[in-house]
This record gives sequence, structure tokens and C-alpha cells, in this order.
Amino acid sequence: MKNFFVAAVTAGISFLFIIAPQPLQRGNPGLPTKFALLTAKSFATGGSSIPPRYHSPSAAAGPLSMRAWQRLAGIYSQDVVYASRQTGISRKLLAAVMHVESRASNVVSDAGAVGPMQLMPSTAWRLLHVNPWKPRQNIIGGARYLRRLLTIFHGHLRQALEAYNAGPTTVAQGVIPIPAQVYATQVMALAA
Repeated sequence: MKNFFVAAVTAGISFLFIIAPQPLQRGNPGLPTKFALLTAKSFATGGSSIPPRYHSPSAAAGPLSMRAWQRLAGIYSQDVVYASRQTGISRKLLAAVMHVESRASNVVSDAGAVGPMQLMPSTAWRLLHVNPWKPRQNIIGGARYLRRLLTIFHGHLRQALEAYNAGPTTVAQGVIPIPAQVYATQVMALAA
């Protein structure tokens, strides 16, 4: 009975995370095209290198309310607010990335990624200058990395998210693994 239950749960999770998002590929009219990636403050101060087309009032009224992003961020909601203020990336987007990456828990993946934003320790130390083992620094590092990827990919959210998951070199070469595509779709759906 226990094996049957485990098999049923595994099949259900596989359906939700692998099979169900497949129709939501590029160009799907049902998927929102604009996101409030940056806070209004970052545009007012001129501190953004990402085009303002991503900040729209209608995007702020998406299905993820202010309380919903806090549920996604869990115990790290204050850290998400701090990282959002430091980098200009919206709270909703940071919370969505954190939720899809680690379900807002301080874990280590099989690949060696660490913390709520699942940073590789070498990237965290050398590139982002944060301690990946401290959750607040991990979240700030993840926000910095996402901001950097948005700049590299000229503000294209889907490509930046795919690069966050599969690596910027892989995405720049045009070889985007299916798990990275699914990952980007899931984050975009939560952050919409």
C-alpha cells in the first residue's frame, strides 16, 4: 500500500511540474507578457539598466497579491523585501523564484546549489560576493544574479530565468534544456 501511495504521489508531482506546463511555451497568448520586474523607485532614481517597458500598472494587478508573495517567500519575506530594495527586482518575482527553487527553505540540492535561492557556492563567493550559507545573503545574491541576467539578456525575463536555471552560457548558445523551460514557465506563472 505504501509503494502504491508513493507511486501515485510521484506521478501527480511529475504531471504538475513536467507535463502540465508544456503547453505554456513561448508565444502562448494565455501567458502574461508584461511583468513588474522592477520597483517604481528604481526608475525614479534612474538606477535601472533594464527598459521601463517591464514596469506597468496593469502588471502590478496580477493574480499574485501582496499577501500571496509573502506566502511564497515564507519565513524569508523580510529578506525578500530587503533584496528587492537593494536590487530593484520586484518582490513578487523574487518570491516566485525562491518558491520554485527551494519552496522557501534553506536546503542543499543534489547538484550542490545552496539556500533559498539555490546559488552555487562558487558563483556566490566569486561573482556575487555573498555567503551562500546565510539565508539573507543568499537571497540578496540571488536577486543580484537575476538582475545581472536580466541585463545580459536585455530585459527578456524568460531567457533570464532559463539562464538562472541552466546557466547563461547554455542559454546564450541557444541550447535550452526542457527543465529550464519548465522552470521559467513556473516562475513566470507565479510572478504574473
